[in-house]
Amino acid sequence: VHGAEIDTWQKRAYEFEHMSQDEIARQKKLSDNRVKFWRNILSKNYPNLHLVFVSEYFKNESLEGIGLSLNSDSYSIIHNYIDSKLFRYQKKNSNFRKKIFSVRPYHSHKYANDMAAKAIKILSKKDFFNDLEFCLIGDGKLFDEITEPLRQFSNVKLEKRFLQQFEIANYHKNYGVFLVPTRRDSQGVSRDEAMSSGLVPITTNTSAIPEFVDNNCGILTESENPQALADAIEYLYYNPDKFVELSCNASKRVAVQCSFENTIMKELDIINE
Repeated sequence: VHGAEIDTWQKRAYEFEHMSQDEIARQKKLSDNRVKFWRNILSKNYPNLHLVFVSEYFKNESLEGIGLSLNSDSYSIIHNYIDSKLFRYQKKNSNFRKKIFSVRPYHSHKYANDMAAKAIKILSKKDFFNDLEFCLIGDGKLFDEITEPLRQFSNVKLEKRFLQQFEIANYHKNYGVFLVPTRRDSQGVSRDEAMSSGLVPITTNTSAIPEFVDNNCGILTESENPQALADAIEYLYYNPDKFVELSCNASKRVAVQCSFENTIMKELDIINE
C-alpha cells in the first residue's frame, strides 16, 4: 500500500486549488469509491489476506481514512527497496555542499516545489548566493509557473523533463545537497535514492518523513516555511564539516533501512509463509 490506491480526498485537498469544481467533484467520488472498496475487503477478515504498508505513518493514516483497524498479524511495515548498487555512495568533499539538486514531479502541489523555489529566491539576497549552484529537474503542469521566477539566475539550471533511474544516479555524482520539501509522503523514494548516493537531504518534518530522516543524516524543517529551507542551505554552507558528516550518515541510514534484506527479502518471507 503506497498512496493513491487508498488515499481519501481529505488528505489531498491541497490539490484542489487549481482544479475546476467538476474535477473536484470527480476526485471526491473516486475517493468515496476507494473507501467502499477497502471497507468491503477488510471487513471480511480474509485469513489469507496480508497487507504491506511502506511506513508506520501511512498505515495509521490509511486505516484512519477508511475508518477501520487491523490486527497486528494481518499487516507488515516494509519500506520500498533502494538499490545501493545503482545509487552507489561516493564520498562527498565539502565543496559539494554548494551544489544543490532537485528532481521531482511537478503535477501536484504535494511535492512542495513552490517552497523550494521560494527558498532559492530568499537565498538570492545572500552575499554567498553566487557561490551556490542549483539544478531543478522535473515535468508537469506546474513546472513553468513554479520555476519562472528562477530563470533570471545564471546559477540555477532548469530542465523540464523526466529522468530514467540511471540518469538520476549520474546526476547524484555531481551534487551534494538534495532539496526535497514535501507536503505529504508515505516514504519518499527519490529522497532515499539521493541519500544512498551521499546527498544530504533538506526536507520537511511531516507525514512519514521522520521515519526515514533525522538530524543525524539530514535537515528537517517545518512545513510551509521556505525561510527554513533557505536557512538549512545556509547552515551547510557555513558548516562544511557537518555537511561531510551528514552525507556519510545519510548513505549508511538508507543502506540499513532500505536494504535488500530489509525490504524484498521480508516481502518474500511473507509470500512464502
